[in-house]
Amino acid sequence: MSRSMRCRRLAVLSLLVPTALASAIAHAQQAGDDAHALDGVTVIAQRASTATKTDTPLMETPQAISVITSQLFTDRGARNLQETLRYSAGVTADAWGLDTRGDASTIRGLDPVQYLDGMRRLYNFSPMARPEVYGLERVEVVRGPSSVLYGAGATGGIINAISKRPSFRDGGEIGLQLGNFDRKQLQGDVTGQLGDSGNLAGRLVGVIRDSGMQTDEIDDDRIYIAPSITWRGDNSNLTVMASYQRDETASSQQFLPVAATLHAPPGRKLDPGTFLGDKDFDKLDARVASATVLFDHAFNDVVTWHSNLRYIDSKTDFRELFPDTYSNPENPFIDEDGRVLNRLSYGVKPHDRILTADNSLQFDFATGAFRHVLLAGVDYTDFREESSTFSGLATPIDIYNPVSTGVTVPEYTQLPDQRTTQTGVYVQDQIRYADRVSLVLGARRDRAVSETQGLPDQTDNATTYRVGLIGDVGANVSPYVTYTESFLPVPGQDLFGNSFDPMRGHQVETGVKWQPTRNAMFTAALYRITETNRQTNDPDNVLNVVQTGEIESKGIEFEGAYVFDNDFTVTASYSHNEAEVTKSNFAPEVGQRLNDTPQDLASLWLAKGFQLGDDTLLRAGLGGRYVGGTVSTGAASTVRTPGYTLADALLELQMPSWIFSLNVTNLFDKEYFAPCRNFGDCFSGNTRTVVGTFTYRF
Repeated sequence: MSRSMRCRRLAVLSLLVPTALASAIAHAQQAGDDAHALDGVTVIAQRASTATKTDTPLMETPQAISVITSQLFTDRGARNLQETLRYSAGVTADAWGLDTRGDASTIRGLDPVQYLDGMRRLYNFSPMARPEVYGLERVEVVRGPSSVLYGAGATGGIINAISKRPSFRDGGEIGLQLGNFDRKQLQGDVTGQLGDSGNLAGRLVGVIRDSGMQTDEIDDDRIYIAPSITWRGDNSNLTVMASYQRDETASSQQFLPVAATLHAPPGRKLDPGTFLGDKDFDKLDARVASATVLFDHAFNDVVTWHSNLRYIDSKTDFRELFPDTYSNPENPFIDEDGRVLNRLSYGVKPHDRILTADNSLQFDFATGAFRHVLLAGVDYTDFREESSTFSGLATPIDIYNPVSTGVTVPEYTQLPDQRTTQTGVYVQDQIRYADRVSLVLGARRDRAVSETQGLPDQTDNATTYRVGLIGDVGANVSPYVTYTESFLPVPGQDLFGNSFDPMRGHQVETGVKWQPTRNAMFTAALYRITETNRQTNDPDNVLNVVQTGEIESKGIEFEGAYVFDNDFTVTASYSHNEAEVTKSNFAPEVGQRLNDTPQDLASLWLAKGFQLGDDTLLRAGLGGRYVGGTVSTGAASTVRTPGYTLADALLELQMPSWIFSLNVTNLFDKEYFAPCRNFGDCFSGNTRTVVGTFTYRF
């Protein structure tokens, strides 16, 4: 689609979205309530639900958890899910740098599983439209194995994004974003009571974006709309949420050669925005629609029923050209002048349909001096994928004068249909003694069936356990210790038709939490994780995926946040992780650091408000984040990628109805890679991004 056509479509849609919001806006204005729902911002969360599936204070949860509120990730300029995690302890947020293919983050050096509203969203490596951060109210990160409640949980942990929900307080906003790389985004969010009964509330969130990207020739266009409605009764609450999202972009990562980036001779280093594909060939068009139902009913003061249900339908058309650095990583050029590379082509068209259901009963009761929150539930997931693909050799390209036209799209080959179902039964008891000590006990039994067309069904059964203890020893200091396990069925097969084994893991973690005031929270943690059957690249075939034998990850983390009375916010984190391959079918990596995994991460964020008058506030923010260097060990060589330190900044002017904000990430435009690999390719980092937002609130 031409740029002019996209601009015309943006203009039309920019008229449609305000029209769609008009009735809700009118209701909000008529309400005349000075306290708007969108004004209630939070920096330090007190509670989280992801770790226990119950509304539990963080100080009573014996596990390391990070809660990133929308206030924080908006201030820091996050544009996608992985960027919301940049200041979280133990999390390598941009694990593969600038990468539109997905939100690739690691926790404690290991892969997490992505959830949305407490239900799993992603099931394999097939590309799917990434969550829209403007539609989120917070992101919760549980570090370490968490299968007892969720079943499908990776060893790294869980990243659970929480969608915006309707509020019975009226409020709304319309905003316009303008930024470098021709970014233009219109966004709106309206919520409030519907009708006069006091039982219904609605919300409508919408985004329309027309944008370029750091990588030349690539767009970053999006349409997102998410209506929701809530009904509340005397003993029941029902929320129904729907969303539709359409993305038009391409792979921002160009897999630039190490020989022309990290190891380039003087004058031969490629620009991070270099595009080595073909404008008419490369694409990543994704469409995802979902419907979610959240229901709870209190039978009495003791028993409450929770029921969550979601259906996702996702279609993606992804194809790319990328340089063949893999045949000869150290010298991939095919000409004497060292300019021309062969290119490879790859394409995939997955159609995913995902049904998730989770039903549980919560019992709140006391036995003597012990208060119990007992949770017993059953959850079910049904993941189905139909997909076709192609791969092969394409035309070569001069990387220093990258001109490409007339590349034909190969014929797609239908892949075997995939289906994975999983049923889990779980029980958890949170036992609180004297309002000072909490013991968490949990157990779960899973049955997972993986079906691959043309192959025998694969059935995996697993029992996982969890035990944790946390207690207040005085001065709001709470040490804790916990043991957790994970079990993650891996659907699909390798290049040779072999089904994957489930990933298994277990963790021992001990730490301490300190909350000196309501506006402060500090956590320190020590951990050791063992993971088996992790998927990695096949050292003998770049198109294949294998499962290594065993990985051990151990380390220490510190995370803290403090909001002072004079509107001064400080958040900080530091983590040191030693992830090592202890067993593998690839001998050179045994006993070595885990490839592409930094050992040290650190961050600091400062934000201060300055009152300029009765109705005007100036806010300024400055942050720094450090990501340590990585290694990538291959059969012939080891590539070492230096670490990097980046700065982010915020400047915002708040008035009664208007907010003007300027976000700059990578303030000094530092050029870096994240990471470079022994396969001969480098993943470009994010260059400086500048986004100004004009918001009208009512």
